[in-house]
Amino acid sequence: MLQDYYEKHNLEMKPYEYYLAEFQNVNPEEVTSRLDIPFDDNSKSFIIKFMQNTYTISYPEFEIHCIDKSDKDAILCNDIHAKILMLRYFSEGDYMKATGNFLSYRDLPWGEVYYRQFYGRCIMRLAKTYGNRQDVFERLMEKLAGIRQKYGDVSYEFEVFRELKLCFILWSGDEEFPPSAQILFSDNFPMAFAAEDVAYLGDVILDYMKQEEKDT
Repeated sequence: MLQDYYEKHNLEMKPYEYYLAEFQNVNPEEVTSRLDIPFDDNSKSFIIKFMQNTYTISYPEFEIHCIDKSDKDAILCNDIHAKILMLRYFSEGDYMKATGNFLSYRDLPWGEVYYRQFYGRCIMRLAKTYGNRQDVFERLMEKLAGIRQKYGDVSYEFEVFRELKLCFILWSGDEEFPPSAQILFSDNFPMAFAAEDVAYLGDVILDYMKQEEKDT
């Protein structure tokens, strides 16, 4: 069991270390221009909002602090998948306003290639966890400042990064069919993330919801 832990940890740390090195080589002015993210010259830190909380991220150290809550309760300070996602965003993402249209995962570039993995890790997990507990789902979506939509039995649109939005959709199960779900992405997502990064995002949000449910 201990070997499994170290193998899993190493599997996560390798991409983290790789993208951290990329982040440390970026030009802060170029990042500010490309992503429209403020950079404070005095503290040498970026200021960014992620899942309704504001963070400072130092450059080049990548030290993360949450302004809105204690660091120990802030997902970006503790979740390595969230950190990898942020590093990828800083290194390779582009900012573009959303038009209001949404895409399925399969509509993303290379989404068809990674769909089976995303379906199992994210869509099925969402369905199994909240398909028949929609009252809990609604409370958690409201914590993310979600806006109720008309899809499925219950659905919410919410913002992850500025102008990057997701829509979580649930259908209840019955005697014949299990609960089902869908996850949609604002149409500017392909400018910000590759399809494989989006699977990280699904994990991060569902982990956040799980933790918030425990803390409620």
